[in-house]
Amino acid sequence: MKVSGLTFAQLKKWVAVDLGMKPYRAQQLFSWIHLKRVISFHQMTDISLSARNRLDRAGEITALESCDTIAADDGTVKYSFALEDSEVIESVLIPDPPRLTACLSTQAGCRCGCTFCQTGRGGFRRNLRTDEIVAQLYGLQSSSTDRITNVVFMGMGEPMDNFPALRDALSIISDDRGICIGARKITVSTVGIPGGIEKLMQLDSQYGLAVSLHSAVESTRLKLVPVAKALPLRELKRDMKDYISRKGRRITLEYCLIAGINDSLEEASALAEFAGDIECKINLLIYNPVEGAPYRRPDIESVNRFMHYLYPRCQAVMLRRSRGSDIAAACGQLGPAVRND
Repeated sequence: MKVSGLTFAQLKKWVAVDLGMKPYRAQQLFSWIHLKRVISFHQMTDISLSARNRLDRAGEITALESCDTIAADDGTVKYSFALEDSEVIESVLIPDPPRLTACLSTQAGCRCGCTFCQTGRGGFRRNLRTDEIVAQLYGLQSSSTDRITNVVFMGMGEPMDNFPALRDALSIISDDRGICIGARKITVSTVGIPGGIEKLMQLDSQYGLAVSLHSAVESTRLKLVPVAKALPLRELKRDMKDYISRKGRRITLEYCLIAGINDSLEEASALAEFAGDIECKINLLIYNPVEGAPYRRPDIESVNRFMHYLYPRCQAVMLRRSRGSDIAAACGQLGPAVRND
């Protein structure tokens, strides 16, 4: 049993029902694993030796050690973690005092196939388990003397495409018996998977939602995000408005500006119309080069023209500075290189 991937409720059941131990052991285990972040049952000094031996035979605590670490000029650090089946995933630690943000992956690869994204171009290999998602966070935290304050699920993979593992990881990370990162400090990003936003909406906590839109013109969005065919803009907007209504939280629209594709004033007009009646902020990003992709960065004049058209037509517009682009750690750059033969 991958014990570090169990929510507190699941851990209680495993301890009491599967192992026949006293229920209070669950509190001890959860604290040791997720607050003190030990990697061995034998480090749990307030549990008897016989109980530790039994736990050791029945369960396992997942720990990830970085097999490669690269630091960017801006202080961003990219970590590569080798999984037990030799898959390699990447996670990013982003300092922005007073915040320290962990960017986590939910899949090895991605099924969505976004044409401007390195991860999507590399294809899908498998979903990550809950314990592997959580272990990324602890691996990043162990490398820093500062406390991680924020978590974004914007790394490799589409979080909603691995929802059961995501759901349990969210529960563990935000549990006040563990590392205790508040739900409002955790953001889940999605390109829009049918039913995904609704599932996130049904969770009790107020997690942040970011939607990778990239175009409010259906034909352009389909070119950039092929899976958008399964959830047209009209239906995606309905799901976003439902989330805002249910949670009472403003959402974020992520929009990657690509020269000659989605950076025109016509595209800006469509985005302003799409976002006009949604409680949202718009994060504009400048395309980060991906090897083999047929796209290029827009010039600063095009970026400024696009941004100035949106504001004040939209409530909040921000040009987000790419972090870690010099080490291929920025938006859309995670994953192995993909070449066109």
